[in-house]
Amino acid sequence: MALLFPRMNLRAKERSVAVDILLDYLRDKSSIVKTCAMQGLAGLAAQDAALKAKVLPLLKELTGVGTPAMRARGRKLLADLAE
Repeated sequence: MALLFPRMNLRAKERSVAVDILLDYLRDKSSIVKTCAMQGLAGLAAQDAALKAKVLPLLKELTGVGTPAMRARGRKLLADLAE
């Protein structure tokens, strides 16, 4: 689901629920789940400027402290959001 949320046409309330789910995924023990959640959050943030302002600091933090996969994906996501 983490990778599908950004591809869906979500209304504001639905996007808020999706963000809550993705934030919950970041607490999972699996680095794959966390990495996918990062990507989902970045995808949703690309569609919503207010969300982008909240997600960027989180992605920067996870890129600095996460697993190697999270750090690599985080660098790519941050570069994509900067464009």
